[in-house]
Amino acid sequence: MDLASRIRQLGFRKWYERQLIDCHLALTTCFLCAITVASCLEAVSFAEFGWKPASLLAGVFAAIGLGWYSWHRYITVLQRAEAYGSHSSCPACNTYARFEILASGHAAEGPYLDPKAGSLPYPWLRVRCRKCGAAWRMPD
Repeated sequence: MDLASRIRQLGFRKWYERQLIDCHLALTTCFLCAITVASCLEAVSFAEFGWKPASLLAGVFAAIGLGWYSWHRYITVLQRAEAYGSHSSCPACNTYARFEILASGHAAEGPYLDPKAGSLPYPWLRVRCRKCGAAWRMPD
């Protein structure tokens, strides 16, 4: 499901809350992977060869891979949520998260491309305040 339809379905506040929960679960997973790596490395003994050291080293590499993926997901989801969250208040009346989505698209397309700002990896949303009717673009 794309971003605009997800925000339309849940509303911006719930979408933002779920993004924060998702990214902090990824951070918790990353932290648990770091603990797993440390405990497995402590238990590895290279004096004896066999299945136990090999399985512990396999667990270390698996935890490193999962930890890296979790850290990357944490950073990506948090940056996306903050990019939209910082522009979710109406610039005219300062009403938070009460808007309707008029249009959406990717940063590399449409009339909202700003070459000097660089392209964001997130789609833009053209929104209108439900209280005063002012329109703006997220993220800007």
